[in-house]
Amino acid sequence: MSAHSDNGKGPQGSETLRVLAVSDEVEPQLYNASIKEWLGHVDLIVSCGDLPANYLDFLVSNLQAPMYHVLGNHCFAPHDPTTGRCSPAAYPGLENLNGKLAYYDGLVLGGAEGSPLYNGGPHQYNEQQMEVTLLRMVPGMLINKVRTGRYLDVLVTHAPPAGIYDYTDVAHKGFASLSQFVDLFKPSLLLHGHTHRYNPMMPIHTLTGNTHIINCYGHVVIELEKDAEAKGWRVNVPEWMRGAHGRSTV
Repeated sequence: MSAHSDNGKGPQGSETLRVLAVSDEVEPQLYNASIKEWLGHVDLIVSCGDLPANYLDFLVSNLQAPMYHVLGNHCFAPHDPTTGRCSPAAYPGLENLNGKLAYYDGLVLGGAEGSPLYNGGPHQYNEQQMEVTLLRMVPGMLINKVRTGRYLDVLVTHAPPAGIYDYTDVAHKGFASLSQFVDLFKPSLLLHGHTHRYNPMMPIHTLTGNTHIINCYGHVVIELEKDAEAKGWRVNVPEWMRGAHGRSTV
């Protein structure tokens, strides 16, 4: 799927995308009629899960930007009695990234929904099931590599990779398969939710290799700048977001 946006222009005419990423928490400053004036222009919205459809629809309608999303382990919609999954009809107009790729103005996105398996509920997965979801994207990524020199720009997940912004309880441990995926395919950016940040001083950003990993609990705004030399996208991380957590940091 391809769409067009009025991209901003950075230094020397470089193209930029301003991305709003949301997860887990309905925030009053966003669920507000003045959101566009407060937040400013947004090119693209990403949801990392555990948010009600009416909130997501509000963001899309008021910011007039497309949304790509994955479901969390709490998807706030009726589940199909046969599949045990939320129906895509519950999220009209949104592009679900689970196990597939999507394209937006030269940006390549992929995704993986859900949390680790902890009570047998919907959208919960063991490591092998998560690996299968990730493997579904590999054929398309190999084609991207041949065409563009890179596999994937943005990976959207609900749960984090193992060892980065995860917790020790079973439900909130990160996926080792996600860590391996990042090490192998090196997306520029991984956006996730699931691990709530009740302490605002907790760090939300880690650089592992060349991949920026950001916990989007609540919301974050990220600017991506097209890197003509590298034929990819550069993640512009503001100083306040830079933290010290994970395997290696900025």
